[in-house]
Amino acid sequence: MAEETISFDIIRKIQREEQISPKITKLPENFYSAVSDYVSQKRKMKEEDRRTVLETKNIERLVEDIFNRRERKIINYSIISARTGIEPENLSEEEKEFYQKLVDIIKKRRESDLKKILGEEKEEIVSMVIFKEDVPQFVGVDEKNYGPFKKGDIAKLPEENMKLLIEKTIVEEFKIPK
Repeated sequence: MAEETISFDIIRKIQREEQISPKITKLPENFYSAVSDYVSQKRKMKEEDRRTVLETKNIERLVEDIFNRRERKIINYSIISARTGIEPENLSEEEKEFYQKLVDIIKKRRESDLKKILGEEKEEIVSMVIFKEDVPQFVGVDEKNYGPFKKGDIAKLPEENMKLLIEKTIVEEFKIPK
């Protein structure tokens, strides 16, 4: 959106668009700083002018509503982005910084807390096997192909396959710290 002169009508139009759209709408360039200047000018006008005082209050209310709606949308997009990597469009420069901080916090929390909840961090030792004889390629329980392996090769295999090969004395297990 090209830079527009900020007016009550422009602010009201933007507020309606934010209210109607589930997505973050496009703002005029430097919207927040232009609104700040506009409100300052309105406040400098004669305070006796009742119409100007009411208009200023309405502008402040509309801008706060725009800010709150966009903030809520940015928070929701941050959660989606942390999970999927899909980024929102139409963020102002001020909002981009807020968004990035939120995404970083959410990603960090997901990486640490979710892994703890799911028990993914309790495994601090990795089980590996060393082959005692040649083994042709095979399909593991996870439906992935493994091998072929030569005597002396080292590999990490699915738990069930590893146990079977250990029982048959084809491999020897050893553990290494993660």
